[in-house]
Amino acid sequence: METLVRSFSDITPSVSDILLNECPVALDQKTGRPDTNSPELIKVFNAVARYFSLLSDPTRLKILHFACREPRSVSEIVQATHATQTNVSRHLALLHQAGLMHRQRNGKRVLYWTRDPDFIKTCCHSCAHMVHRIESDGSLQENWLERLSVD
Repeated sequence: METLVRSFSDITPSVSDILLNECPVALDQKTGRPDTNSPELIKVFNAVARYFSLLSDPTRLKILHFACREPRSVSEIVQATHATQTNVSRHLALLHQAGLMHRQRNGKRVLYWTRDPDFIKTCCHSCAHMVHRIESDGSLQENWLERLSVD
């Protein structure tokens, strides 16, 4: 786990950096309080929810992890993820349609690789955060993860 934390944290900013520098809060002009119901912000929240839904499947995470540094063929991805070709192809199509993966035909092979470096950073940051949470209090985290998988 320590190696994972090091490798993920090498390429991800700290949470405090993100909150201080990159997380704007829309304020209601009348009350000065955070406004979570503005039409613009609702549109953003919906887009972010769709974006993060791409991280909601372990097979997609494996695919993104395996193809984040160099182009990989479908058969290589199938072998690395231990998923069926049908399942991998379905996930690759979804990731490609979302604009997160490049696709290029190379003879009989089709190669895929990640397109959005910011998405990769988000994945790595999320994984590093989960590794840290699991290590910091294993029993609490296991219970939390079990409850999450039941919902």
